[in-house]
Amino acid sequence: MTNKRIPYSLYKAGYTQFKAFDYDCKTKTIVVELPDHKKVRFPKEWQKDGNNYFTPNNCVVSFWNTGLAENFYVEHHSNTSKTVHKTIGPALDAREQVIAFVNQF
Repeated sequence: MTNKRIPYSLYKAGYTQFKAFDYDCKTKTIVVELPDHKKVRFPKEWQKDGNNYFTPNNCVVSFWNTGLAENFYVEHHSNTSKTVHKTIGPALDAREQVIAFVNQF
Protein backbone atom coordinates (compact mmCIF):
# COMPACT_ATOMS: atom_id res chain seq x y z
CA MET A 1 0.00 0.00 0.00
CA THR A 2 1.15 3.49 -0.84
CA ASN A 3 -0.02 6.74 0.68
CA LYS A 4 -0.44 9.40 -1.99
CA ARG A 5 -1.59 13.03 -1.62
CA ILE A 6 -4.01 13.85 -4.43
CA PRO A 7 -6.52 16.64 -5.12
CA TYR A 8 -9.77 16.07 -3.27
CA SER A 9 -11.74 16.44 -6.53
CA LEU A 10 -9.73 13.55 -8.04
CA TYR A 11 -10.41 11.46 -4.93
CA LYS A 12 -14.16 12.09 -5.32
CA ALA A 13 -14.02 11.37 -9.08
CA GLY A 14 -12.56 7.88 -8.89
CA TYR A 15 -10.89 6.81 -5.67
CA THR A 16 -13.55 6.93 -2.94
CA GLN A 17 -13.35 3.16 -2.42
CA PHE A 18 -9.90 3.61 -0.84
CA LYS A 19 -9.15 4.75 2.70
CA ALA A 20 -8.46 8.48 2.91
CA PHE A 21 -7.24 10.74 5.69
CA ASP A 22 -5.45 14.03 6.39
CA TYR A 23 -7.51 16.49 4.32
CA ASP A 24 -5.71 19.82 3.84
CA CYS A 25 -8.24 22.61 3.36
CA LYS A 26 -5.61 25.12 2.18
CA THR A 27 -4.46 23.01 -0.80
CA LYS A 28 -7.72 21.01 -1.10
CA THR A 29 -5.79 17.73 -1.13
CA ILE A 30 -6.19 14.48 0.76
CA VAL A 31 -3.93 11.51 1.48
CA VAL A 32 -5.29 8.27 0.01
CA GLU A 33 -4.05 4.77 0.77
CA LEU A 34 -3.68 3.13 -2.66
CA PRO A 35 -2.71 -0.48 -3.34
CA ASP A 36 0.42 -1.15 -5.36
CA HIS A 37 -0.67 -1.28 -8.98
CA LYS A 38 1.37 -1.49 -12.16
CA LYS A 39 0.07 0.63 -15.03
CA VAL A 40 -1.06 -1.57 -17.93
CA ARG A 41 0.34 -0.79 -21.38
CA PHE A 42 -1.91 -0.66 -24.39
CA PRO A 43 -1.31 -3.31 -27.08
CA LYS A 44 1.51 -2.62 -29.57
CA GLU A 45 -0.86 -2.80 -32.54
CA TRP A 46 -2.69 0.31 -31.32
CA GLN A 47 -1.33 3.30 -33.27
CA LYS A 48 -0.73 6.44 -31.21
CA ASP A 49 -1.26 9.89 -32.71
CA GLY A 50 -1.07 12.73 -30.19
CA ASN A 51 -3.71 12.12 -27.54
CA ASN A 52 -5.41 9.34 -29.52
CA TYR A 53 -4.92 5.65 -30.09
CA PHE A 54 -6.35 3.97 -33.20
CA THR A 55 -7.09 0.27 -32.80
CA PRO A 56 -7.26 -2.38 -35.56
CA ASN A 57 -10.99 -2.92 -34.88
CA ASN A 58 -12.03 0.69 -35.73
CA CYS A 59 -11.95 2.16 -32.23
CA VAL A 60 -10.51 5.54 -31.36
CA VAL A 61 -9.28 5.95 -27.78
CA SER A 62 -8.77 9.58 -26.74
CA PHE A 63 -7.17 10.44 -23.44
CA TRP A 64 -6.45 13.47 -21.32
CA ASN A 65 -4.44 13.96 -18.15
CA THR A 66 -1.82 11.48 -16.96
CA GLY A 67 -1.10 9.29 -13.97
CA LEU A 68 -3.91 8.86 -11.47
CA ALA A 69 -6.01 11.56 -13.23
CA GLU A 70 -6.01 9.81 -16.63
CA ASN A 71 -9.41 9.88 -18.42
CA PHE A 72 -10.50 8.11 -21.61
CA TYR A 73 -13.15 8.52 -24.30
CA VAL A 74 -13.58 5.46 -26.52
CA GLU A 75 -15.52 5.44 -29.81
CA HIS A 76 -16.21 2.47 -32.06
CA HIS A 77 -16.98 3.37 -35.69
CA SER A 78 -18.93 0.88 -37.76
CA ASN A 79 -20.47 1.04 -41.24
CA THR A 80 -23.44 -1.12 -40.26
CA SER A 81 -24.51 0.51 -36.99
CA LYS A 82 -24.26 3.82 -35.25
CA THR A 83 -21.17 4.87 -33.33
CA VAL A 84 -20.83 3.40 -29.84
CA HIS A 85 -18.93 5.43 -27.26
CA LYS A 86 -17.97 5.31 -23.60
CA THR A 87 -16.22 7.67 -21.20
CA ILE A 88 -13.98 6.09 -18.58
CA GLY A 89 -12.97 8.30 -15.68
CA PRO A 90 -9.95 8.15 -13.42
CA ALA A 91 -9.40 4.83 -11.64
CA LEU A 92 -6.57 2.41 -10.97
CA ASP A 93 -8.05 -0.01 -13.50
CA ALA A 94 -9.09 2.58 -16.12
CA ARG A 95 -6.73 1.18 -18.77
CA GLU A 96 -8.06 -2.34 -18.17
CA GLN A 97 -11.59 -0.98 -18.64
CA VAL A 98 -10.55 0.63 -21.94
CA ILE A 99 -9.00 -2.59 -23.24
CA ALA A 100 -12.06 -4.62 -22.21
CA PHE A 101 -14.41 -2.18 -23.98
CA VAL A 102 -12.31 -2.19 -27.17
CA ASN A 103 -12.11 -6.00 -27.13
CA GLN A 104 -15.92 -6.20 -27.37
CA PHE A 105 -15.69 -5.24 -31.06
